[in-house]
Amino acid sequence: MTERLRDRGERALVEAIRRLVPRGPGVVLGVGDDAAVLAPIGAPLLVTTDAMVEGVHFRSRWLSPRELGRRAFEVSASDVAAMGGRVLAAVLALAAPPMLPVASLRAIVAGVRDGARRAGGTLVGGNLASAGELAGARPGDRLFVTGSLGGAAFGLRSLLAARTIAAAAVGRWKRPRARLSAGAALARRGVAAAMIDLSDGLLIDTDRLCAASGVGARIDAGRLPLARALRHLAPAEARRVAVGGGEDYELLFAVRPNRLAALRAVRAALGCAVTEIGEVVRGRDVTIVADGRVLNPPAVIGHEHFAPRRRAGRR
Repeated sequence: MTERLRDRGERALVEAIRRLVPRGPGVVLGVGDDAAVLAPIGAPLLVTTDAMVEGVHFRSRWLSPRELGRRAFEVSASDVAAMGGRVLAAVLALAAPPMLPVASLRAIVAGVRDGARRAGGTLVGGNLASAGELAGARPGDRLFVTGSLGGAAFGLRSLLAARTIAAAAVGRWKRPRARLSAGAALARRGVAAAMIDLSDGLLIDTDRLCAASGVGARIDAGRLPLARALRHLAPAEARRVAVGGGEDYELLFAVRPNRLAALRAVRAALGCAVTEIGEVVRGRDVTIVADGRVLNPPAVIGHEHFAPRRRAGRR
């Protein structure tokens, strides 16, 4: 049986990593303590950081876990090279889904260790966190969204038109707030089978989540939690802004039917409203249904830069 991260506690995983990484020169304390301690080397220190996000910078099918770790190191080390420096130490922050095999974690760490060793440095610590998956949705899962939709897009429209009637919506666009508490609770309790933030609009981001999982989705337009600023618009226009506007930075997530009770139990910890808006289905199409009829994407997306790469029904 494959051992996965959720089968071990963080302490045991850190200990497994510590055994993989020897202490290098200049390192007083390394992996396993609250912070690494490095001995002064009598020269200015260079500090850099970078990130590699699955679905943005890479796909897991393109790289082995060890290759991924090595690549992550080399991306940051390249910045040091550009400054004429050498590598003394490296730290690794990894947000991984609970179902990631422990062997994959070890391989990622080994890849970073190999890169640091080649460069004359040592992996000295970092951080492990649980992360939701993009590619975990299955047919039959229910789709939920946090908060409300369309407020930021309507605020941007008001700014472009020099209107002052939508102060709250303008504020929503100017001061977005990431759903950090909600995302952490959903991932930590194992409620979300797949999750994505709504940066480019409900339709295109649902399409991305479904593409990663090899599934489709059916969204009920009548269930969408519309931002208060949209309530004076005609229903079709309000729906178009809510579905295609983007920049809401709410969370869309899929929940297995047998985890719905767990979602109800965790709602109080989310810090925001949660609304069921549809379900995951077989196939590859993402459809939005209103009053019993399927809407065409051009009817709900008003600007070309919000258009998805694949139109519903044309995969």
